[in-house]
Amino acid sequence: MTPTDGVNLVPFTLEDSEVLTAHQLFFCVVPLSSCIIHRHRGDTGIMRMTALRLITTAVLFSSSAYAQSRQAPPGMFKDLDDEIAGGAAIVRGAQLFVDDVIIEEMSGVEKSLHQPIKYEGNPILVRDKPWEDSGPGYGTVHFDVDENLFKMWYSVWKQGKEPSTAYLCYAVSSDGIEWTKPIIDDGHNTNLVQQPDLDGFQCPGIFKDLRESNPNRRYKMLFSCAPDGTSKTWMSSIAFSPDGLTWQASDDPAVIPFSDTQLCPFWDQRQQRYVAFLRFGPPNTRIISRIESEDFLHWSPKVTVLRKTKMDDPMATQFYQMAPFPYGNYYFGLIAAYHNETLKQPTTDSPWTDRKNLQLAYSRNGVTWSRVGKNGTIPTRELNDDKDWLPIAQDAIFLPYGEKDKDWDWGTVSPYFTPQPIIVNDEIWMYYMAQNGRNWWTYTGDPPKFDPDAKEPDLGVGLAKLRLDGFVSIDAGDTEGTLTTKPLIFLGDTLEVNTNAEGGSLLVEALDEDGNSIEGFGKQQADPISSDHVRHVVRWNGDADCHLLQGRPIRLRFHLKNSKLYSFTPRITLNHYLQSYD
Repeated sequence: MTPTDGVNLVPFTLEDSEVLTAHQLFFCVVPLSSCIIHRHRGDTGIMRMTALRLITTAVLFSSSAYAQSRQAPPGMFKDLDDEIAGGAAIVRGAQLFVDDVIIEEMSGVEKSLHQPIKYEGNPILVRDKPWEDSGPGYGTVHFDVDENLFKMWYSVWKQGKEPSTAYLCYAVSSDGIEWTKPIIDDGHNTNLVQQPDLDGFQCPGIFKDLRESNPNRRYKMLFSCAPDGTSKTWMSSIAFSPDGLTWQASDDPAVIPFSDTQLCPFWDQRQQRYVAFLRFGPPNTRIISRIESEDFLHWSPKVTVLRKTKMDDPMATQFYQMAPFPYGNYYFGLIAAYHNETLKQPTTDSPWTDRKNLQLAYSRNGVTWSRVGKNGTIPTRELNDDKDWLPIAQDAIFLPYGEKDKDWDWGTVSPYFTPQPIIVNDEIWMYYMAQNGRNWWTYTGDPPKFDPDAKEPDLGVGLAKLRLDGFVSIDAGDTEGTLTTKPLIFLGDTLEVNTNAEGGSLLVEALDEDGNSIEGFGKQQADPISSDHVRHVVRWNGDADCHLLQGRPIRLRFHLKNSKLYSFTPRITLNHYLQSYD
């Protein structure tokens, strides 16, 4: 090999002051064909070496060996397979305690259902336009992320119209509280949208489909109608809109069997299906059914998901409608629970007569649903047991009607549909319609006593707020109690808890598969939490990094005293970079 072979030779000189260690000499061994050694006259025994790739080879060999000997910090790398995982549940996102799926044991604690707090300034929207004959009726509220705007579609009934028919109105808000009714119908100077041109239009449910590629179908609606103007053709149909203001019904309106209360459709990201909840029928009966679709054009037959049980006997409860919304790993539904249908006046023993309040339904899969009571979900198998159901039913009220002849919503309360949960300042905002008169006020004569000139009850839209994840909590009193989870696996490095431990304490302990405290993550090492926050970071000995717990079956044990625990969430908040080479 010569310099004329096209290879650049890089010379270096080994001076008297430079000494090669045994380690360096070992890694300087290179193929003889890669070296050209010259002894220059005049040098005092100093060898000058010209080496091809000598330095590069030595560095690579040395670094590689060092990297192979580097020890990663404990817990940085783990194996995980079905044998290791066993029956442990892999969890992501907020873990709630509405049901018992992740709960292994509770000692000295109990569950509590929480009610949303009604906004003091209710009602936030009322009938105040000449074209608003009667209402507001069924409605949808949506927060548009793209426009940073709250949008409301609400219906008002056309008086004296047969078959019953509604107008669809539109309102907007920058904060979800102060609403305006923009003029969108320039021809008539109203806030009426251009609704599907079919007789008997009513019960619309609307959502914005962010995955839709056709701009003319960005907004979707299910509604009911009677195309020939008589009850003979009652049906439920679909419509599309580019902006939510101008709607076009599908070519064939006969799509879904008639539902005479609001239809509530949304795109279920987890199931990759369009889903809708509506009334059973025909003939229409006050129970809740579910349908689904792959294209919003063809819908499955109805499946009944909630029906009357013995729990509903004491107050003769029926289900007017259910407004569902997906929530993280779960689904919730706001049920308009209608009690004791009769034209008789309420008695002291049955103040709920001819009135509606809201109950809560819950699901992990969006298909099978549970009723939620004072202590969380009530097993379906128990709903027809013989027991004293009246106190259980009363404790299951999620949003109550107001005080008779005092509050604006004392008569009936029904949910507004929110296709996605609306979360503002770590609160879940829920909208509802209500009136200061009973359901059949038209027959019983219920204009409020404090307004004797009123010809009908005042209707309006209200707002209620619930703490983030605040549906059901685990509560402990003066004596410390514990909740222990079933085996679970998470991937991450941080645990957050949503808790109100103000005036008390909460400690988190990690246990191994055998129930033993894991070193460094025991109760004694846990930093106590003693304040109220939806995102407390759990620490042990002042350190929040719990990656040593990830990727392995563990149990979490929560020690509570004078505190409420709403949820816990595994998070990924740190970087775990390892230097490959020095």
